[in-house]
Amino acid sequence: MRYKIVLQYDGGGYHGWQAQPHQPLTVQNAVENAVEKVLEKRVTVTASGRTDEGVHALGQVAHFDSEKELPSERMLWAINHWLPEDIRVVFCERVSDNFDARKSAKRKTYEYRMYESETPNPLRRTREAFVGEVDVEKMDEASKLFVGVKDLAGFRSSGSSAKTTVREIYSASVTREGGSVIFRVTGSGFLYNTVRIMAGALIRVGQGRMDKGVIEQALACGDRRLVPDIAPSCGLYLKNVEYSAE
Repeated sequence: MRYKIVLQYDGGGYHGWQAQPHQPLTVQNAVENAVEKVLEKRVTVTASGRTDEGVHALGQVAHFDSEKELPSERMLWAINHWLPEDIRVVFCERVSDNFDARKSAKRKTYEYRMYESETPNPLRRTREAFVGEVDVEKMDEASKLFVGVKDLAGFRSSGSSAKTTVREIYSASVTREGGSVIFRVTGSGFLYNTVRIMAGALIRVGQGRMDKGVIEQALACGDRRLVPDIAPSCGLYLKNVEYSAE
């Protein structure tokens, strides 16, 4: 039987989601260790996608198979009992064996969180990116350039194994919320470091160091050199993953 879980985690102390040889400090390892305690058997926990070192999650989705049947509420409680405090399962349910947290995903929403200040705040350094002072209205206007079916070749880091660089971006915005500046973007999928590169470009626009037209150019020609910044990983959050009704 297959279980779907939704996870929240502080990625600051981990080398990303993906399990790695000789690197025990990954979110996947921590979750699989906890699930093993509950099931008394090692199983693979498959996530909707990898998050990089230092990246956080508000709604990471994953699945695993179990020969032991437990009510969903009991499974949630049992896994959390064995998880470290910086990782929590916030939802659990039984799903069809056809459900795949990665392959079945239809839309993903990311948030990039920033804060304005004259100097960096040491208490916010692992949660948000320090940007000084920015023009949020200009950033929001520039973010709309990402919306639509776009070739994101100019907004990916080298090392991406994606077969195509075209993705559909459903919405994008930059707003001030509760003392933070938040770039929120929803798409069918994203390439390696795409959201952090988008955020880096928007920060340049907000600081007056770049015109939004450069983002248009980068989208049109795919030249990564036009948008060289990758915003720090500490500000990136996987907000939620959506699936079809089936």
